[in-house]
Amino acid sequence: MPDTSEIARLFDRRPRQWGAPGDPVAWDVLRDRICAVPVPETATEFAALLRHEFTHLVGIDIDDTAAEREFVAGGQSETVHLPTWRTILLPLLTTRARQLYGELPTERP
Repeated sequence: MPDTSEIARLFDRRPRQWGAPGDPVAWDVLRDRICAVPVPETATEFAALLRHEFTHLVGIDIDDTAAEREFVAGGQSETVHLPTWRTILLPLLTTRARQLYGELPTERP
């Protein structure tokens, strides 16, 4: 099972493109929230925790049809682009976790 520093490293390689200005802020806040709880035992548990913490952060389920959602971080109101999180960012983190937990190979053919 990975440790907290390995989980934190899942967030080190940041995406090149974001959907909204608040997405990088949400990425950092989500990393901090994920690293503040016990490390999940499986990648499936990690994915569930990721969805739970994202929902708690923005106050709306990731599958909601809204395109954007505001949240507050560090006293500032930020906007995230939910379709980007739903189709790119959360799947990216989940794939990285599956590699970390040994469920997917880490090398590309």
